[in-house]
Amino acid sequence: MRFLLLIICLPLLPALQASGQACQRLGQTPQSAFPVCGTRNLAQASVPLCAGRTLALNFCGQVDPNTDYTDRNPFYYKFTCYQAGTLGFSILPNNLNDDYDWHVFDVTGRNVNDIFTDRSMQVCGNWSSLSGLTGSGPTGQGLINCAGPTYPNFSSMPTLQVGHEYLLLVSHFTNTQSGYTLSFGGGTAVITDPNTGDFVSARYRCLNNRIAIKLSKKFRCNTIAADGSDFELAGLPARVIAAEGVNCGGGFDMDSVVLQLDQPLGPGNYTIRVKNGSDGNTLLDACDNPITAGKNITLTVAVPQPVPFDFIRPVGCRPNRLMVVLRDPVRCASVALNGSDFTITGTGQPVTVTAANVFCSGQLTDSIEIVLNRTITEEGNWRINLVRGTDNNTLMSECNVESLPGQFVPFGTSDVVDARFTFRTALNCASDTIHLNHNGANGVTRWSWEFEDGSEETTQSVEKVYWKGNYGMKDVQLTVWNRQCTAVHSEKIDLPNELVAAFTPGAFVLCPLDMITFTNQSTGNIVTQRWNLGHGPGSILRVPNPYRYPMVTREAQYTVRLIVVDNLQCEDTAVHTLKTVPSCHVAVPTGFTPNNDGVNDYLYPLNGYKTADLIFRVFGRNGQLVFETRNWQQKWDGRINGSPASVGTYAWVLEYTDTEFNKRVFQKGVTTLLR
Repeated sequence: MRFLLLIICLPLLPALQASGQACQRLGQTPQSAFPVCGTRNLAQASVPLCAGRTLALNFCGQVDPNTDYTDRNPFYYKFTCYQAGTLGFSILPNNLNDDYDWHVFDVTGRNVNDIFTDRSMQVCGNWSSLSGLTGSGPTGQGLINCAGPTYPNFSSMPTLQVGHEYLLLVSHFTNTQSGYTLSFGGGTAVITDPNTGDFVSARYRCLNNRIAIKLSKKFRCNTIAADGSDFELAGLPARVIAAEGVNCGGGFDMDSVVLQLDQPLGPGNYTIRVKNGSDGNTLLDACDNPITAGKNITLTVAVPQPVPFDFIRPVGCRPNRLMVVLRDPVRCASVALNGSDFTITGTGQPVTVTAANVFCSGQLTDSIEIVLNRTITEEGNWRINLVRGTDNNTLMSECNVESLPGQFVPFGTSDVVDARFTFRTALNCASDTIHLNHNGANGVTRWSWEFEDGSEETTQSVEKVYWKGNYGMKDVQLTVWNRQCTAVHSEKIDLPNELVAAFTPGAFVLCPLDMITFTNQSTGNIVTQRWNLGHGPGSILRVPNPYRYPMVTREAQYTVRLIVVDNLQCEDTAVHTLKTVPSCHVAVPTGFTPNNDGVNDYLYPLNGYKTADLIFRVFGRNGQLVFETRNWQQKWDGRINGSPASVGTYAWVLEYTDTEFNKRVFQKGVTTLLR
């Protein structure tokens, strides 16, 4: 097949001026992309220079995070897949020393500008720094090739999906204005629309005597005859005198046309027909395929009706404005801006309308904001009435039919609400209860209590229980609603009866003649405490006097118990166990018998209760280290590397800090191992 060559010429810009400017020319932004014909080459005669925007590329952004990938000096192309398959294309620079990069995005159902932020839209691309011919083809390697000379110029062909819309970015990395030729081929996907096009809908707009037409596909904007001669109303005196493509100011193609008539149309059925215009053709698509002359659609113009006045947006709390919403638009000029088309009547204090704000589009509006002279804060039943204003009319439809005066829309208002609540606390030993209540005034029908522990309640009155161990300051928030209003209030509620018994002994192991002291760390509203030291009379003081336990010939244990009582006569208890030892003199035995009889089976420093930074080492006959520990209760079991050591004499070295006198001690000696 012989391909047609489409040459797209754009005015040259001075490089120094344009290279720093934003890309705004048609074709240089995603929303103004060129439509593609899959059976035709597209030749860009030059590339205007402009600053690029950074793309969030998925694969390349991970393997090459220090490189910015931008649409530098770009052109964009758009196409739709009509038959699934692979996409093949090539970009041939006019100057083979130029470096062109490209990327394909799936933009189906998306804002095309999302390509700069959404990584999921990427399909394939090539950002190799090699100059010359680039594209996707059967010999390509990898769907996405990143920046740098190690990546090839050709990528693998992606698979396109039927009905999906795609965007091709061509980024000109070299800052020159020499162009390129874009050619499609080599793949199996069909990206040329096989349909000739047809009418989808036609609607008469009696304002300015226009017909809005929707077409089944896109046609090139520059193939519409501005005099409207591509269309006619069959057999009627009304003529089409102008035609304009919708959104043609920001792109190259359109699927909607507005026709201008020379006179109004009365009620009835009309036929709109396509014909060859004064430019010698009908509408042409990107491949110059025309919509067939003679295609037609029936246009029904109904008898003009007044626009009903029957709906306003829901009224919120404390309204000072009301929003009228109409089924059909009315003429903006028919709305009296002083609000005199509307009055307010109701059961409360008088309310008047001071202004009306319109939101116009093409001289029409379907929304009118009514401004009131005061905020309605009381409960009441009201209605907004439609009357003839100071402009001598109510609202005029697009076809200039007046809405009937006397229509009204009822609405209600509510008193403002207050979420403040009352509470009382019931304190107990095992649990505390907060009793909460809201008065329900001003028609409150919903309550939402939220507590600091994440729990919620939805009744008017609530009992919140906290168990022992979870008292203290509590945050309570209440949200209330009536028909239209809401309010929020928070309180901090203290449960001050947390009672915790706690103490710390001065030591847990006591040597002969040691005096033990205690630190009382109990909290709460404590009125009394009782100490049981496990020996002797005990104490009722907050901190008992220092106490000396009797000397013993073997280790003994004493249980110390503190019981605290608060102002509610609640109790809590803390317990620690102390140990007394017959000696704290550090010594190493002169012999031991590791025979597992439970007697003298280990070698270790005895009575290291008041030592710190201890090191104990045992050496064999040849001076080799056979055992080492920094824990005086870690013992040598008479084995070397897991095997029983031989009978004989072993040297030892012991060093530690005496914590009672804060001095460093060094000892050495020998011990005999017997079996």
